[in-house]
This record gives sequence, structure tokens and C-alpha cells, in this order.
Amino acid sequence: MRAHRLLLLGLLIALLCACSEPTPDASKSALPETDAKPEAPQHYEETGDLPQLRQHGRLRLLAPRFDGADALPRDGIPVYGYQQVAAAFAKHLALDVQWVFVDAFDELIPMLRQGRGDLIVTNLTVTEQRQQQVAFSRPINRVSEVVISRQSLDSLEQLAGLHVSVPAGTTYLQSLEQLQQKQKMQLQLSLAPSHYSDSDMLSGLLNGEYDATVLDSDVANVLLLDHPQLFKGPTLKRARAIAWATRQNNPLLQAQLNQFLVAHHLQASAHSLQHRDWQQVVNSGRLRMLTLNNPASYFMWRGELMGFDLDLMRKFAQQHQLHVSVILKDNIDELIQALKDGEGDVIAASLTRSQQREAMGLVFSEPYLRVSEQLVGSLDSADIDDLQQLAGKRVGVNPATVFYSHFLALQKQGIEIEIATYPQASTENLIDKLVQGEFDYTAADSHLVALENTHRGNLKAIRPLSEQSDISWGLRPDQPQLRERLNGFIEEHYRGLFYNVTYNKYFKNRRRIEKHQSDRVVEGSALSPYDELIKPLAKAHGMDWRLLVAQMYQESKFDPKAVSFAGARGLMQVMPRTAKEMGYQDLDQPRNGIAAGIAYMHWLEQRFPGELDLQERVFFTLAAYNAGAGHVRDARRLALQQGLDPNRWFDHVEKAMLMLSKPEYFRKARFGYVRGSEPVHYVKSIRDRYLGYLQLGAR
Repeated sequence: MRAHRLLLLGLLIALLCACSEPTPDASKSALPETDAKPEAPQHYEETGDLPQLRQHGRLRLLAPRFDGADALPRDGIPVYGYQQVAAAFAKHLALDVQWVFVDAFDELIPMLRQGRGDLIVTNLTVTEQRQQQVAFSRPINRVSEVVISRQSLDSLEQLAGLHVSVPAGTTYLQSLEQLQQKQKMQLQLSLAPSHYSDSDMLSGLLNGEYDATVLDSDVANVLLLDHPQLFKGPTLKRARAIAWATRQNNPLLQAQLNQFLVAHHLQASAHSLQHRDWQQVVNSGRLRMLTLNNPASYFMWRGELMGFDLDLMRKFAQQHQLHVSVILKDNIDELIQALKDGEGDVIAASLTRSQQREAMGLVFSEPYLRVSEQLVGSLDSADIDDLQQLAGKRVGVNPATVFYSHFLALQKQGIEIEIATYPQASTENLIDKLVQGEFDYTAADSHLVALENTHRGNLKAIRPLSEQSDISWGLRPDQPQLRERLNGFIEEHYRGLFYNVTYNKYFKNRRRIEKHQSDRVVEGSALSPYDELIKPLAKAHGMDWRLLVAQMYQESKFDPKAVSFAGARGLMQVMPRTAKEMGYQDLDQPRNGIAAGIAYMHWLEQRFPGELDLQERVFFTLAAYNAGAGHVRDARRLALQQGLDPNRWFDHVEKAMLMLSKPEYFRKARFGYVRGSEPVHYVKSIRDRYLGYLQLGAR
């Protein structure tokens, strides 16, 4: 198959928002946004794996010239799509990008094998012949080959005797030859030059040079809008897997690519930019919570998402039959910008209400927490009875917080304080630096001081810095209805039973706080006790090990001895009979239990032929793991009958799955009744946990 100027449908556009932009140096970056041509690449040969590529400092991306170098963008086929995704992958690897464009499609694999490029970035069909020459990534899409002609054709048999032309080096020729052999028909086949683009082929068809050609279905759907005199005919080959390619002796690069593709597709599917008030939130069924990773607002403990703000938001969402999606940012400035951009619906991150932030365009809910702002020192810090005693002392502060303005005000009063600023530092980071002796004092809200001191025991609240402060949720001015709903929730629950139990859980219960801190997942920490077992097994199947860890926690809470009421066993809760069919026994042994679960996941993934986006294939596979592939197929059929999209899980097939627990629907289903709420909850929980791992920087 040849390159097509095509993106992984609309979701890769969303992916690009989640990915970083290419570097501005045109000689090293993906195609710039101007019409300027890229500089000539620096040619060299390198066939080594990722360590050798790091020595060169760049990732060389091979693509056909008509796949972007000389093409113009058009609606529906954004030609820069693959280039931008690949550039984001290079940045993920901390490598510069060098594009190597070739004139003919059939030059791609030879140049890769010769070491004149490192990764083929285009729609490359996975075939047995090519698998003997290159290593493919996991499929990034599945498309069908369709016949395009000047006359309407109802069946492939009507191709008999027609002149059909396709570009050299594509798999279209192989598909046509197989058709001739199977149908015992004769076609007049000819090969166009391998550098011909899709538009070139349609031009030749319009000019009468041949009677028919072949295109990918998604490309045909767009290009034929400009050519109403042409017809999209029967399907030549269905659901063909397409992928990118590395050299066979580059397993490290391939593993990184597979992990990247899964992670960013799922992240893209979860996030989109949309300014929403209450009705739009309700219609979507999802409340997007913007927050920070800290022990108060949001954190991950083992495989559970926790936090005071998160629990309050979940309670609010539960009352309105909504699901909470967490969007994590690194600092307050990023939170505010993300809210303004429409990436999230509400900031819930122990945010102090201030005039400065209101001037930045924020509006606030009623306060759900009132705290005092404390000057904090270590246990051996001198007491401060009068703020004049801070003269000559060094204080550490994040300049984006209200504490910075307090210290500046003291300086203006003539108190000679040395202010050390730490942009983007959290309260937790600052207290770490305080106890390490980098400065004498810092400042923090009283509830965070109490929380930190619970598990540290070496802090001292010196004195208040200001009057009591309000902690509120942040919104945009265009969200009056959502603000009203949140205020109603606060009025109902503030200082009530649920609120007090939740507050004590995070800020007063010493035993629970110490437990949360001991197994809290932070950047660089292990996700599970079995990370090193699961990584090579996931790599062998082209899967992201972090997704499998998220699934493992959902199945067994990391207990290798777990047994379900139905008899499923081990870390991945596989039925012994199924495991035996996969070649595994003794599921109580962690390695066997993990390997059986991954093998079963891989087998299920192949049960979903058709043009499913990569992330949708993951969601359907997870649903099938929980409920069975038969029930998922029933739900897809029912979704189609209900006017929903059978190729999308969230808001579509998941709704049909819920309907299959009702007699009027499951009696007509091939596989009958299913407790639909279980796979719906299962997929959501694993996706949220997996996205949590990604946001926490798990590698």
C-alpha cells in the first residue's frame, strides 16, 4: 500500500493538541506551517537501535514526497497529520526530527533497511512479505480498499474486462490479482508510476486513461467530493491493517513507538477543547476536573485515584449522574490557561480565592474550605513573634501563589527579607526544600501544613500570615449555571456528615494519611509490585505496559492469589480453561497470571475486524475481556439499530451495552443477557487509571 495524505481520522487532530509542537528549526523539525520547502537532509547510514540514534541526536522519518513535502492541506485529509504525530514522538524520545522524503513509494523499505532513515511514517499495509523485511508498529488504523470508476459498479464481477490501473509498489495490485484468481475473471491491469498520488490517479481516470482505480475508503470519501462524476464502487479488500515500520533489529525503537501510539491516542480521545456550561456538561455525561498532583487535591494510591477535591467532585457528579474526568497540570498558571482554553470545566485544586486571580478572568464558587495562611519552618526554626524578625531571613515561595505577594508586601514595609522563588513548585516541593535547609521559612495553607506534618513530623507552623482565606473552585465567567450547581452542592454538604468524614480522611486521620503517603504513586515510582514482569511481556505483544497495570489493578488489586466467584484466578483474573487454551497454567504464579492475561487480551483484540480507530480497539478489547466478545458484538449491533455509532465505545456502544440488561433488548440478542453496567464501569475505570499513570509521568 502506498502513502496516503491522511490522518487517523479526527482523533489524531485532537492528539496533536495533546502533543507538543515541532521545534522551530526548519532543518530539524517537522514541516513548518508555511509553504517553505524543508532544507535538504544530512544523509548518513545508521542501522542501529535507539542508543545509536541518540548518539546522532535525531530521528530520521521516511515518507513519500507526495505525502506532504509538496502537497497542500485540504479539509478531511490534513497532510501534515502524520508528520506532526511523528514529530511529537521524536520529542518524546528527546530527539530532533529529520524528514527524508522519497520520490517513489517502493523506495521506502529499501532506504529504511539501508539505514538512510529510521522510521517509515505513512499508511503502510501490513503484509507477510513486508513483515519479512521490516518490523511493524501495532496497527494505527484499518481501512478498506474500494474501487473507483467512471461508471457505477454494483459488484466486483463487473470489473471483468475493464482496464484497471494502480500505482506500482502498492498492495492494490496484489488484491486485484487475488480477485482475478478467485473469481476466474480477466482484468486489463496496468501500473502507474509509484510516485503518483491519489489525485494523480483520479485525474487519469477522469481523462479516460483507464476505466477504474483503487483508493483507501477514507481517502476516497474525501477526494470524491471534488469529483461527483466518479463513483465509489464495491470493496476490494476489507479492514486492511496499516502501520508504521522500523528495522527488524530495532526492538527498542519499536517498543517505544507502540507505547507512544497507545498512550497518545487514548489521551487524545479523553481531551478536547470546548467551552461548556451546565447543559453541555450534562449532555456529555462527563465533568472535566482540572487539578494538581498533591496529597490534598488529587493523587494516586496504588491503583486508586484519590484526593479531597476529587472525592467532593465525584460526590457532586454522582448526584447528577455524571462521570468525573481528571486533567492534571503542573502548576496554577497551567490550570488557569487550560480552563480558559476549554480543556476542562472546573479547577478543583485547593485554589485560594484572590483579587489577583479574579483579575485574570476567573470566577469562583462559594468557598468549600476556609484556611489560615501559615508561616512554616522546621522544628528547629526560631519562633517569630513579630514579622520584623524575618529581616535577614531567607524564605522560599512559588511566585504564582498568594504567599509571594505577602512577602513582597513585607519587603515594601521595609523588612529586608530574602525571597527565593521556585516557579511551579508545589507546597510539598517547598517543604522538602525547607527541611533540606535551602531556606529558613516558607508559607502554606493550614490544612496542607497539618497534612504534611502528619507523615513528616518535622515541621512547625510558626504564625499566621494573614486573615482566614477562602478555598474555592475556579470557573470561567461564561459558566453561570455550573457555578450555581456547584454552589448548591457546597451549601448542601459543607460541614455535613459526608464533608466531615472526607475532610478527616485526608487531613486528620494520621494512620490513613501515613498509609496513603507510603504507597502513593509519584513520578519515577513503581506502579505495581510487578512492573518488571509485565514490561517485557507487554513489549512482545506491542502493548503499553501501563495500560495492563491499570487493568491488573482493576482485576485483582495486585493480589496474585485472587479468585473470583466464577473461578477466574491470578493477577489478571483469567479462567483456568481459557489460560490453558493460551498455553498457561498455575495462574497463582505472578508471571503465569500476567502472561495469560496479556495473551488473552491480544487474542481478543483480533476479534474486532473493521475500521476501528486504535483507541476504540483498545476500549472494545477491554469490554470484551470483562463481558465477552459475543456480548460486545451484540452491543455493537444494537448500537447501530439505535442510531448510535457501532465503532465508538464511549457515549455509543456503552449505552447499548447498558440496554442489554433489559428484557426487551437481551431477548433479541444472540448472546442474551449481560450485566451491562459492569463492562461500562470496567472500561471507564481502567481508562481513568491509565490516564492517571500517564499524567503522573510513569515511563
